[in-house]
Amino acid sequence: MAGFWQTLPSAMVALLVLTQCSAADSPPDSNQPRPRIQLMTSLPLVWGDNASMESILSGDAEPAPIYRYWLDRYDIAAVDSLENLAQDDPDIVILAQPRAMDPADLTILDAWVRMGGDVIILTDPDLLWPSELPLGDTRRPLASGLLSPLLGHWGLELVADADRSTDAVDLSFGSYSFTTRGVGKLMPMTASSAPNVRCKMGSGDFIARCSVGQGQASIVADADFLNSAYWPESILRSPQNSGAGRFIDSLVEEHIDSIVSKK
Repeated sequence: MAGFWQTLPSAMVALLVLTQCSAADSPPDSNQPRPRIQLMTSLPLVWGDNASMESILSGDAEPAPIYRYWLDRYDIAAVDSLENLAQDDPDIVILAQPRAMDPADLTILDAWVRMGGDVIILTDPDLLWPSELPLGDTRRPLASGLLSPLLGHWGLELVADADRSTDAVDLSFGSYSFTTRGVGKLMPMTASSAPNVRCKMGSGDFIARCSVGQGQASIVADADFLNSAYWPESILRSPQNSGAGRFIDSLVEEHIDSIVSKK
């Protein structure tokens, strides 16, 4: 929404991330405004796999490569709630396999998008993200997307692949290619369940681009592609060259172009 040229006060979680990043990871000095993004996720992106409170406070926690890249490229803050969404008014909200969201948060997000907000949703029906954490540990990534109430309200249904294959899948979107697993599909429901929503399906129903009221939503039926374990060794230190990172960049750029066109 409006606010691309404003500065968002740093959240505590962002301060902790920036404190524990090395000087080599510092964002480049630039006078160009950066898109302001709020991120909700159950994936171990912000602190890395198996991070503890001790490792976070000591600065030993290592963010995932994709998150280090986002810190360089965007004004991004990880949040646990959208309670202050209207007040913060970021340019884009990214939901990357978020934990079960409070109904109030879903209502807030729906209203914000309908008023002109932009959201990118990565929701995986069959996440295959390896974790050493025991089952039931709240730090484990969510195994299946729990956004059915929101997607259904927008006239979409997330479904798992019928074969439930765990094999690696290579996907290509224009010049962006990446490897993932457990890819889902987005299926349109009846139009009556989606007031003021128009969705265009693409790439084998892997992605839906939706106009929701005055806002825009991009929904992707996978989140495993953010896992650097599936990335070539050669780009682990340069995630800006990864197809996964560039794919997300392309979605962000689409939304920023939409925001600018409204001004």
